[in-house]
Amino acid sequence: MTAVSNVELNVPRNTIYGFIGPNGAGKTTTLRMLATLLRPTAGEIKIDGINAVDDPVALRQRLGYLSDNFGLYDDLKVWEYLDYYSGAYNVESSTDSLNGILDLVQLTHKSDELVGRLSRGMRQRLGIARMLVYEPKVILLDEPANGLDPIARIALRDLLKTLRDRGTTIIVSSHILTELSDMCDTVGIMELGKLVVSGSIETILAQTRSHYLLNLEVLGPPEKALEILQGEPSIIDLRIENGKLLMGFTGTREDLPMLHKKLVSAAVPVIAFFPKSENLEDLFLRLSTGATN
Repeated sequence: MTAVSNVELNVPRNTIYGFIGPNGAGKTTTLRMLATLLRPTAGEIKIDGINAVDDPVALRQRLGYLSDNFGLYDDLKVWEYLDYYSGAYNVESSTDSLNGILDLVQLTHKSDELVGRLSRGMRQRLGIARMLVYEPKVILLDEPANGLDPIARIALRDLLKTLRDRGTTIIVSSHILTELSDMCDTVGIMELGKLVVSGSIETILAQTRSHYLLNLEVLGPPEKALEILQGEPSIIDLRIENGKLLMGFTGTREDLPMLHKKLVSAAVPVIAFFPKSENLEDLFLRLSTGATN
C-alpha cells in the first residue's frame, strides 16, 4: 500500500502551513519524510535549498521536529532539560539565553519545576522550547494541539504565531480545524496519501466554490419564504435549519437585492438576508470524501 503519492508541496518562508486530513491520510508520513526520518522511495525534498535525501545531516541542523507522542525527561528540572539539550546540540548556553527561551514559551515561572509535574500544554511548549535552543529555520509539528484544553490551545497558537513573526517557517498537522483556521497562512488537504488542494484558505474557497451560501431569517415561520423562493433559477439546495432558511445561490451579489425585494413585496418580514461565510471546516467537508487508508 502506498502511504503518500505525488505530493507537490511548496511552503513559503516565514509562514504557518497546516496539513488537514483524517487519520491515515498521510500527514504524519509526509512530516517524517520532511524531517529526514523516512526516506522517500521517489521524488525530491528540498528545504532551505538543501536536499533531504542527499544531505540529511545538514538539513537536520535547520529543522525542528515534534512528533505527536514525544518523550521528556521527567526527573529533570525545566531549566536543566533545556541545558541538557543545549549540550546535546553542541550549542553554548547561558542563564540569560535559557531564560529568554523560557520567556518566549511562557515557562519562566516553571524554571525550577520538575518536567514530570508540568501540564500537557506546558510539556508541549517545553518540547518546542527544546527546538529553539538551536534556532531552527523550519519547525514540523505533528498534532501539537491533540489533548490540550482550550486555554492551552490558545497559548500554543499564540506561540506559533510569535515564532512565525520572528522568521520561522512552521508546518503543522492537525484534525482540529478551528485551530488551523486561526493560525495558518496556507493549508493543504490530504486524503488517501494525496494532496487534494493546497493554498491560502481564501484562494481555495474562491477556486472551489460554485455558489454562495445564503442565510435568510424571517419573523415567524419560514415556510412562506420557502414557498416564494422555490423555483428561483439562481437558488439550489433550499432548506430550513434551526428555524432559518439556508440556500445555495449561483447568481452574483448584484442579484441579491432582487430576491430581497421579492420577499418584501410578498409581505415576508425579513430580519436578516446575508451570505454565509465559509470556514476551514466547510472547505474540508466539501472537498473531502472521508475515505481513509
